[in-house]
Amino acid sequence: MCMSQSVETQYDSFLGQLLNKLGKIDLKLATDVMYYERNFTDVEPKVELDIHYRSGINLDKKKYELEASYMVAREGEHGLRAVGLASMDDLVELSKDPDIEKISGFATCASY
Repeated sequence: MCMSQSVETQYDSFLGQLLNKLGKIDLKLATDVMYYERNFTDVEPKVELDIHYRSGINLDKKKYELEASYMVAREGEHGLRAVGLASMDDLVELSKDPDIEKISGFATCASY
């Protein structure tokens, strides 16, 4: 096996393990947040989250709950968009909400 195949196998294994741990959190979002947390330790990453809820959920209530930590807007029929500072621990805690199906979005090292 050549070096690049070995590295790709390890990477695929890493992503599989991460997916099992994070469940609802998009892998790209999670790895970006972890990267910024480790390289810019003076401030949490700024995130823009797309939070998709299962059908039949009162989004106004969910929006109200999130407004303590994020700027929040409705996004389509089953989603909210939340912007603010968040650590990986914050995302994991948010993903524990049984009404959430998926959390995606992006992170930057910029603060506001």
